[in-house]
Amino acid sequence: MVTTPENGTSGDNGGRTTLASATSYLSVMRLSAFRSTAAALLFFTGVTASAPASALFHAHLVRAEPAVNDTLMSTPKSVRLWFSEPLELALSRVKIMRIGGDTVKTGALRHEGDASTTASLDLPAPPTVPGTYVVTYHVVARDGHPTTGSYSFVLRAAGTK
Repeated sequence: MVTTPENGTSGDNGGRTTLASATSYLSVMRLSAFRSTAAALLFFTGVTASAPASALFHAHLVRAEPAVNDTLMSTPKSVRLWFSEPLELALSRVKIMRIGGDTVKTGALRHEGDASTTASLDLPAPPTVPGTYVVTYHVVARDGHPTTGSYSFVLRAAGTK
């Protein structure tokens, strides 16, 4: 006897596959595929959620002094940058240039106190020529991810701040 939707019985079907048994087999396969996909998704979510945040993100500029697009009435004595991640200063660099002019001479790149998320430069010969200055940075976070960017500020007058 063959399983049919009408009688719900089973028996010898002579080696033939019936619609009910094929449908049942496909349902089991779909359920198995769904479970495998769900398990993989949960595993991936768990792995990425437990990874340290510093391994997932690059160091982004959080704050700068002089500030981004700031207009200064006096010459800055230093440039200080704050980032979202700790930096490897040995692999990082910061350059300051006046548009249409020369590169501003700077001291060595250093952290501001114990804050490993900062990059600071003293300006031993601060810029005195009014104009737009561009701060360009290439920093490497401790997790090895590099970040490159730039911003500008305007110096209106020559005096020391």
